[in-house]
Amino acid sequence: MLRCVPSGKTSKVIVCGYRGCGKTSILEQLIYGNLNLENKPSHCEVPRTYLTAADGFVLVYAINNAESFNILDQVKKDIDKNKDKKDVSMIVLGNKLDLQRDRQVNFDTVKNWALKEKMKCYEVSVADRRTLLEPFIYLASKMNPPPGKSGFPQLGRKGKAGYITMEL
Repeated sequence: MLRCVPSGKTSKVIVCGYRGCGKTSILEQLIYGNLNLENKPSHCEVPRTYLTAADGFVLVYAINNAESFNILDQVKKDIDKNKDKKDVSMIVLGNKLDLQRDRQVNFDTVKNWALKEKMKCYEVSVADRRTLLEPFIYLASKMNPPPGKSGFPQLGRKGKAGYITMEL
């Protein structure tokens, strides 16, 4: 679980996906600037307590592994079922962009699925840290939108004396 701490607020983000798709490498490159391509065993089942506590999700697949993308539909369904009607932000990351010649997942397919699921999608490579910044900045801004001019809606009252508006 990744914790973003903008403006003193802690946001909990779960990064999930198929084994070997690069979840750990993405986080190590993003947070520490380390390029770690060691393959660690993992699974995509997320405990329900994590699903209900999360403010955001990063769904990761490898562009050179069709199965890693195919399981994301079930992961997304599990998240939707267990998020307790809480509004959470989600993005989809296609990792291993540097392995273009081994591509098994068509990005147009991903874009169509992400659009249907109301998520933004990106393709990234841990070999190029810059590709990771935009997706995570977007996710952080969705979870913690900047405050507007006022936290109160405009107040108005219509009566015999006419229309009175008060702006705070």
